[in-house]
Amino acid sequence: MFENLTVLYAEDEDFIRENVVEALEFMRINVIAVKDGYEAYIEYLKQKPNIIITDIEMPGMSGLELAEKIRKVDNKTPIVITTAYTNVEYFLKAVELQLIKYLLKPITLIDLKNTLNKCVENLKDTTSIISLNSCSTYDLYNHILIVEGIEKKLDAHERQLLELLLKYRNHVVSYEQIESTIWEDGMSNAALRSLVRNLRQKLPEDIISNISKMGYRINIK
Repeated sequence: MFENLTVLYAEDEDFIRENVVEALEFMRINVIAVKDGYEAYIEYLKQKPNIIITDIEMPGMSGLELAEKIRKVDNKTPIVITTAYTNVEYFLKAVELQLIKYLLKPITLIDLKNTLNKCVENLKDTTSIISLNSCSTYDLYNHILIVEGIEKKLDAHERQLLELLLKYRNHVVSYEQIESTIWEDGMSNAALRSLVRNLRQKLPEDIISNISKMGYRINIK
């Protein structure tokens, strides 16, 4: 059930992080483990995980600050907050940020599974399959591109670019936004052009437009 999931997990305590990562990997989940909110936000932009699990209190950027930052651009990705104690103010903030669950430590395997099940149901409730045209679709949940009945394999950068363009479909995505999402160490113009060219070859014709000196746009009716 969880095989296709990628979970971003942020926890500053090594022992807890290692135990939870082990449990997630036992469930055959792809895990991106980080130690603080800043790292988590960078990985969120780069990897676009299916689910985010974050401790509430971490050095630098807290879990709630991380969730608030993500919710400014993304109100669909399930976010779970973990904490060692209850706090009414935190709970109300979690509700405001549309978080899936407020998970109390110590985290048991049963609680973790139940939380993931709830996240998966939430993902299924959102429209995950986007029609690119009358005979082409992209499944955001399973990362599957179908063009005229044929599955087209995407590499990691192609998938990230396609999902970024689809997130802002029919609007221009700036070169800067593409760079910050896909390339950690900066991108060259040649690298971007090559990536767009390769992605275009796998998509319906003329679906991606280059807007001069601004960025790219995916056009969906």
